[in-house]
Amino acid sequence: MKRWIEARISRQVLTIFYVLVALITFTSLGTYFYTQQAIKETTVELERISEQRSRATDLFETWQSMQYEMRGHVLLGEDALLNEVRSAQTRIDEQTTWFEETAVNKEEQTFAKDARLLFTIYTTRVMPGLERYVIAKNNGEIDEPFLQMATVGQLMPKNETSNQTRFKFNSKSAADMSASIVDMESVFTDYRADLDFQETSLREALSEQLAKAQWTWLMILLGAVFILFVSLQPYIVRLTKQLQALITNSERLSVDPHAALIPVEPLKNEVGQLSRAFNEMSSSLIGQHDALEREREKTARILHTMRDSIVFEELGTGKMYGNQALFDLYDQPVPYEHRQSLYPIETFYEPFMSHIDDREGLLRFTNRARREGIFDETFTYSMQQGRRIVRMYAEPIELKDERFGLMFVSRDVTKEIEIDRLKTELVATVSHELRTPLTSILGFTELLATRHVDEEKRKRYLNMINSETKRLERLVTDLLDVQKMEAGADQQDFKIESLYEMLSDVLEIHAGSTELHMFHFDCDESLQISGNPARLRQVFSNILNNAIKYSPDGGNITVNVECDDDVIRVAIEDEGIGVSEEDAKRLFEKFYRVQSEASRNIGGTGLGLAICKEIVESHGGTIYAKSESGKGTTMVVELPIVES
Repeated sequence: MKRWIEARISRQVLTIFYVLVALITFTSLGTYFYTQQAIKETTVELERISEQRSRATDLFETWQSMQYEMRGHVLLGEDALLNEVRSAQTRIDEQTTWFEETAVNKEEQTFAKDARLLFTIYTTRVMPGLERYVIAKNNGEIDEPFLQMATVGQLMPKNETSNQTRFKFNSKSAADMSASIVDMESVFTDYRADLDFQETSLREALSEQLAKAQWTWLMILLGAVFILFVSLQPYIVRLTKQLQALITNSERLSVDPHAALIPVEPLKNEVGQLSRAFNEMSSSLIGQHDALEREREKTARILHTMRDSIVFEELGTGKMYGNQALFDLYDQPVPYEHRQSLYPIETFYEPFMSHIDDREGLLRFTNRARREGIFDETFTYSMQQGRRIVRMYAEPIELKDERFGLMFVSRDVTKEIEIDRLKTELVATVSHELRTPLTSILGFTELLATRHVDEEKRKRYLNMINSETKRLERLVTDLLDVQKMEAGADQQDFKIESLYEMLSDVLEIHAGSTELHMFHFDCDESLQISGNPARLRQVFSNILNNAIKYSPDGGNITVNVECDDDVIRVAIEDEGIGVSEEDAKRLFEKFYRVQSEASRNIGGTGLGLAICKEIVESHGGTIYAKSESGKGTTMVVELPIVES
């Protein structure tokens, strides 16, 4: 039976309900029958008291009627009144007998005894005396009034042996007789008052019994509910504990499928079935989650290995995720090192956008993809004031023929554009720089071959051919140097050498090539530098050559060497044409030429400073320019210091 009940919660609930209904029914029935019995007994007693009161009233009224008739007979002497008195005596006797027979308590017995005593005294003493008084008065034997009671007292029978003292009918005057009658009336009055008191007591007792029955019923009901609660409490606690464990396990699984679950011993009812089903479901979910995690991690790792930056946006939630290349593109650290998932980028959105020059244009492009579904175009934008160029395109991500996300793919095309620019500038530079000396060489060669020229012109033509040939050699050498450096094929043979001697030799060579410039040199003779002597000489020679070339009107050229912490700073300053601040930042780009009239007249390939930058950086140093248009240029080379 117990196992059958425990198999279903509905059976358990109904069993509890039926037990509670049975307890309420039995306690209600018990209280009802108890109350009915109490009411019945009280009602019977009240009816008996009511009858006692009614009969006592009738007896009292009969007594009064008998006395009035007797007084009339005494005063008038009529026999009809005497017959009425005798009839009343009969009724009083019957009524007194009823009280004697039905008396059940002490008060009723006392009343019956007093009533009988009154009746006996009245019939044996008072009545005979009064009858003799009437006869004597009618016979003319007495002439005094009845109220004086003198003769009546003499005519009353003697009762010397009676020991009753409650009612005194030995009086010799009317006043004494009236007092005795009042005593007789008090018997009836007291008895009726006692009956009223008994009735009130019964009613109060009935009310108390009803209240007691109600409280008893309530206490029995509460006791039954308490017993039921105590007996069911362990089961309810067990059921609730298991449900709470299931809720807690569900919450843990929703956060982490691998979370430690609370062990649950399944019950035999539906909750137990739910527990077993939940355990099976959690095992299945863990397996599915692991499989999904593996797939997600595999997808994330594939996306992280891509060099193109990716932003995935969920259309429903608006959340955005990116791969590692996205953070590399915007020079931002990744949120965490592991690459098991894409990185959320909500907190990085503003730092990313701060790098973009045309922010509004990018937003228009992305909004067209979101709202209008336009995916057949690309958008190219610049970053960091044009230092980087990025090209973006968008692709929809659909699942079951429903679009749920967008993929924005960005590629840094700065190098590609730079290569295209370099190719264009290379072609333009080579075509110009090669064509000009070749034209001169071909022209002078043709003149020497086809025409007769004097010795002076012949020497001048040959010098021009030699100069243009060297110019071609420098161009080819620069191109080869750039190619070697970009390919990493340039061999570096580092040596420690005196910086003072290196700069002195370079200055001496260039000082002899010009008469318009004054050179100033300040350097500590103890300074040493580690590097490739030939390449470093090439750097300083190129800078000095530019200082001379771009100050055609002459002026001072100052070479100042300073030491700052672990850095040697070589500053070469001229008083030439100078360049703008924007051009100064791009002087070290390959094939870059300042677009000014003075620079175009001077010429050049735009490779010299780019080669210098590659050499200096290969030595662990930096090179930069400080210039102002019309006020000269200062080239600064910083190299690591070598302890002597």
